[in-house]
Amino acid sequence: MDGPDKVQDVTYSGLELRLFLGKEKDRDSHLLILAQIKDGKLHLLLPFRVPRSLFPNIQVLEPLMILELLAQEYGYVLGIGDRLGRFIYQQEVPIPKGVQDIPSLSQLVRILNPNNHDCVESIFISPRGNVAKCALAFCLDKTLYTSGLACGIWSRVSVSRSSRPITRIIGPDLVRRTVGETVNKVGTEDIFNIIELRLALLVTRELMGNQWYETVMREFPKAAKISDKDYQRIVKSQEVHPLSEALWSGKPENYIRLISFAHYLNQLWRKDDSNKLSEKTKELKQYSFMHAYYELKVAAFFDKKGFGVSFIKKEKDLRTADFRIDSVDGFAFGECKRKDATSLQIDSDVEEAALQIQEYGWPGIIFLEVLPKVDDASAKGMLDRGSMLLEGKNRVSLLIVTNEQLREEIGTWMLGTKVWGIENETALTRLPVAIRNAALFQDPIRWLPLSQTVEEVESSEAER
Repeated sequence: MDGPDKVQDVTYSGLELRLFLGKEKDRDSHLLILAQIKDGKLHLLLPFRVPRSLFPNIQVLEPLMILELLAQEYGYVLGIGDRLGRFIYQQEVPIPKGVQDIPSLSQLVRILNPNNHDCVESIFISPRGNVAKCALAFCLDKTLYTSGLACGIWSRVSVSRSSRPITRIIGPDLVRRTVGETVNKVGTEDIFNIIELRLALLVTRELMGNQWYETVMREFPKAAKISDKDYQRIVKSQEVHPLSEALWSGKPENYIRLISFAHYLNQLWRKDDSNKLSEKTKELKQYSFMHAYYELKVAAFFDKKGFGVSFIKKEKDLRTADFRIDSVDGFAFGECKRKDATSLQIDSDVEEAALQIQEYGWPGIIFLEVLPKVDDASAKGMLDRGSMLLEGKNRVSLLIVTNEQLREEIGTWMLGTKVWGIENETALTRLPVAIRNAALFQDPIRWLPLSQTVEEVESSEAER
């Protein structure tokens, strides 16, 4: 490295750290160096090689953000008191009683290393009475990190959105056959809606699994308590799964949700599961489906817009965001909450979402879905309240309130979303402009019919 491209200073509770980022000479990678300034002298602590393929937008990221992403993806979970996380930055953590009198680092910090791999750690903690002032703490799995450099597992495959057929989960032959069979059996009335529903069910079966589909998507008596042990094991409840309820409701307005669900699955599906969609399908299979459905919907929107989206694995006792959004000008973490009750009281939802972002990473966006139909005046009241709740929550940059609305247009049901947003003036950093504009839904998207697959594939093949 001839010289750093970026230098970032971090100060907290008397500690001074400096991070350097620079392009390596004759390599398609950067060096990230962590150093400490002590007694007026610069002490180099840790160097990290960061291949450009890992973070294609590395040139617009600040050094601390790159370190955060490395820790989130390749770090061990640290425990400081009751606080768990892979990257703990500038936080005061309560010290459990019994440890306060003997505040050694080994008693304060636990490294959860189940593989017993070598690790490289950087932990700056200063015990002060009943709290530990944590300037910075992370611990990378050295074995995974170095083997990744050697074997090239860092490389991320990007897929051109323009080259994707609409239904990538089910092949064009099956789509063509389904369309033909439906036309022959049904006739012309409502033919389009029935074709879309059948294709949506095929996509759902393929992604959720045949066993799940056969067990859960059956017709059950209304308001039934299901005693089938296999069903209870899969759904984690005796209640009818919301997808099954929608399918057998006989209400066309519910079918649009089934079709939308298939669109979101189809949009986010990757053959190599590089975005960890499989983590989300585990939740979608359960009775708590609607919460995961909302996360899927928001993630699919950003993916459709061309952003990179990856779901974050849930871990016991560890607060995490739901997914990460990557853009050409940075990244953000998204946390989604959906209110079960038809209430406009948002305090507990915003507080819990903010806590998850505060403990996981920044910059963060809270997406909050409310159920009753909301007018602009009510939405403004919620945002004003949200602004008060976010004071001091400096890792949350934006609060978005959404309201899904069904409306009937030209003989069919349409699903729309109204959106209101407010920026947190106390945030550590602003969101990347591209992500901010997309989060505010300033440019709505159009979901093409699933049945258009055949025409698009044939057209694409003819052009080639």
